Amino acid sequence: SKFLAGLVLLMAGLVAFFVVALNMHLGQLMEGESREKAALILAQVEAMQHYVRTTLRPSMYETLPSDQFILEAMSTSFVTRAVMSDPNLSREGFLYRRVTIGARNPDYEANTMEREFIRQFEANPSLTHVEKIAEVDGEPNFITVYVQRFDPTCMHCHGDSAEAPRELIARYGAERGFGHSVGQIAGIDMVRLKIQRNVGSIREATFSFALFFASGILLLFLLIQGVFHRLVVQSLRRVTGVMQRLFPDEAPGNDETSISQDDEIESILHGFEVFAEHLRQARQDLKDYAATLEEKVAGRTVELTRLADERRADVALFVSLLNCLNESQTKQELLIGALKLIAERFGAARAAYVCLLASGDFAAWPDPATRPELPPDWHDLVTKGEPRLNPQAWYIPVQTTGTSRGLLCLFWDTPPRNHLRMAHLARAIGQQLGIAMENLEALDGLLRQNSMLSSIFEGVADPLLLLDAGGALLLANTPALALAETLGKAGSEHLPERLEAAAKATGSGEFELPDGRIFTVNLYDLKESGDRRRVASLREITLERRMEGQMLRNERLIAVGQLAAGLAHEINNPLGVIRCYAELLVESQHDPQAQADLAVIMRHIVQARRVVRDLLDFARPRPATLGPSDLGAVVAATVEILQPRAKTGKASLTLEASPKVPPVKAGADVVEHILTNLVMNALDAVDNLLARAGRTGDVRVSVGMKDAFAILTVADNGLGIIPEHLNRVFDPFFTTKEAGKGTGLGLSVIYGLTRELGGSIEV
Repeated sequence: SKFLAGLVLLMAGLVAFFVVALNMHLGQLMEGESREKAALILAQVEAMQHYVRTTLRPSMYETLPSDQFILEAMSTSFVTRAVMSDPNLSREGFLYRRVTIGARNPDYEANTMEREFIRQFEANPSLTHVEKIAEVDGEPNFITVYVQRFDPTCMHCHGDSAEAPRELIARYGAERGFGHSVGQIAGIDMVRLKIQRNVGSIREATFSFALFFASGILLLFLLIQGVFHRLVVQSLRRVTGVMQRLFPDEAPGNDETSISQDDEIESILHGFEVFAEHLRQARQDLKDYAATLEEKVAGRTVELTRLADERRADVALFVSLLNCLNESQTKQELLIGALKLIAERFGAARAAYVCLLASGDFAAWPDPATRPELPPDWHDLVTKGEPRLNPQAWYIPVQTTGTSRGLLCLFWDTPPRNHLRMAHLARAIGQQLGIAMENLEALDGLLRQNSMLSSIFEGVADPLLLLDAGGALLLANTPALALAETLGKAGSEHLPERLEAAAKATGSGEFELPDGRIFTVNLYDLKESGDRRRVASLREITLERRMEGQMLRNERLIAVGQLAAGLAHEINNPLGVIRCYAELLVESQHDPQAQADLAVIMRHIVQARRVVRDLLDFARPRPATLGPSDLGAVVAATVEILQPRAKTGKASLTLEASPKVPPVKAGADVVEHILTNLVMNALDAVDNLLARAGRTGDVRVSVGMKDAFAILTVADNGLGIIPEHLNRVFDPFFTTKEAGKGTGLGLSVIYGLTRELGGSIEV
């Protein structure tokens, strides 16, 4: 098989060599023909230009007046382009261009490729022509370029524009093509031959030759292979077949060093060598067995027993390492426990572990403070991953999959018994210890991450809840648990349902608890969890809603105050006129019926003026006096004054005042005005409550402290205010009393006074 493989490679090399040589030869032939054709074309061009310069142009100068110039007969560029652009030449497969940079005729301005050639000639003045093969418009072309320089005969048309022929200036203008000097590059003559067809022919010829030559080589190879197989291979296989049939254990292919069965000669030689060695060894073994058969059997039994004991100890060691991992809380505890177990298993006097990344980080047994002695190349030893078993010291790399962690060291006072199996066992121990450390670090990382997430979860001041797909509560932080405690067992059980209902449409919404607190809720789906869990984030916005209500109430009060001031002014003037005329009628009319009617008019005028005065007081309240005043004393005096009114309504009026309330920044008249309105409203609410609700009316006034504020509370046990009216109780002209019993301005005025004093009022 090696012979045939070499023969195949040799023949393939021959095919490749001749194909490459043929292709290179044909390419050189094509390039030479293209060069000759381009040279012929350029020679023709040069001949035309020489004729125009030396013969035709001088004759035209002699025939024509001195200031006349015929471009078609006297310009070498014009004549050359005219001749070479003849349609009959287009079939020859070449393109001629005479171009320059800044050409007088823009049609002959050099393109990008031609500018590169001109710059090449400018950079190398000794260069006269350039030949190259390049792709133009996706096709290979042979390009020949010759440089043209100005000589003295060219200066008449290309020198000073003032001396140039009028015909040139009239046709092309005086801006382009002038100002040149002798020796300067006038432009280039370029011939571009299309060689796509020639390249294709070369490829076809090369492919045909390669196919024909490869076919011949293949036939030759088959012929040689057939002859060799017939004469040599079959005979060799008969010999190897005999060996395999008679001596199957010693035949080639049954040991690690055997060669491929396809190499018959090597197989026969190797088979004879193995067979001869086996015969020699068998003869020697027979002699030894005959002499010491009983001793070998006993020794073998002892050895097998010792190996069995060592393997049981190894299994016990690995089980103990697993138990140590389960019992260890830290990496240091794991290392100390593992070092003790490993040292006891191998009878080592000392054991230690050194970290690869930080050599100062080590663990040792039995003395944790004793740093182990390390070889100078211990870093390379750990990186290679192979244990080093010295007579009195073992150095075992501790590794996991693709990661080196450190070095395990075992030390003996006397050399231990060592054999080949110990190296495999040491490597396994290092891997097992590395896996245990990796698992402990992973578990420690999980615990730290869980602790951090728990801290973040508990550190959020707003309630957070984790709900499953069915809306059941799985986890809640401390604020959420506090909220559940305030709601009680029944309220907390229905809290997830309330959250789902509030955020069902858009994933966010608001809901109100029975105690009046308002929360906004946002539900976030955990898409990574398989059972579609969701996080509910709550935030209490009760104070925000109250502030919004107060701001809206202030805006309404301002608007209504402005309206009330204008309305009171417009009503007060007509009332004054009506009262004046009514008083005149009282003095002039003596009829009793008229006097009675005028009395009714005067009484309603007084009532209307009182309403107008209330409007003015609301629109332009008197500035509140800032005191100070004794809140407890003022409240006690006011309650005492209102006791008769409470008895009239068959209600009780009580006061609970803390003696520790300091003076407040409010005038006594302001406090009395505020308290009187509040208590009168409360008494109106419990008026005849026994007849209406079957219970005695009770109004309680209390005075206390909270932070830096004094708290004045007026409470009653009346029928209460319906929720729809809570946001309107401080609106001007809003009242639930019967007609004629209230204007709806009392609480509005109190609200304004309280705000002016820097306090607040809530229902």
